[in-house]
Amino acid sequence: MSEASSAASSAALPEAALPEAAAAVGPADELPALAREFTAALAREQQLAERREGVIARLHAELEQLRRGEVELALDLVRHPLMRLHDQILRQAEMIEVPLNVEELAALLRALADETADALAATGVDRYAALVGEPYDAARHRPVGRAPAGTPEQDRTVSRAVSAGFTRGDRVVRKSEVFVARWEP
Repeated sequence: MSEASSAASSAALPEAALPEAAAAVGPADELPALAREFTAALAREQQLAERREGVIARLHAELEQLRRGEVELALDLVRHPLMRLHDQILRQAEMIEVPLNVEELAALLRALADETADALAATGVDRYAALVGEPYDAARHRPVGRAPAGTPEQDRTVSRAVSAGFTRGDRVVRKSEVFVARWEP
């Protein structure tokens, strides 16, 4: 080939090979731009992560404050009735001028027990009494003694209630203490 034809073909080659050359040179030229874009995207993600962490920390603090408030509210359900019970005991003590007879003392103690049961009811715990003659129920009764049954039908029934039981909804919180009648021929 002559130099003139070689120069003409070389002059024509860059025009034909321009897209390939641009493609070969393009990514290298775009690398700094891509790095800047990646760095900016990474910075945005970091900012989002920091915001999320801030929101989580704030929500955690609010939750802890709410929990403390709920505990205090729950304790108030018990504190206030106990304060009333305290005051009632002192008022009753001040009203006693002469020795109480057995019936008066029993009535006073029952009133104090009722006030305590009301305080427990404010927390969602209800008192129940085991009834003499009802069938013994291991889920609701705790046997503390035995008593002779007068008839075979009274076998395994409550013969005497010693203490009340307490429930919270359907769940027994404390079983009623009872004596259980047993038939022995």
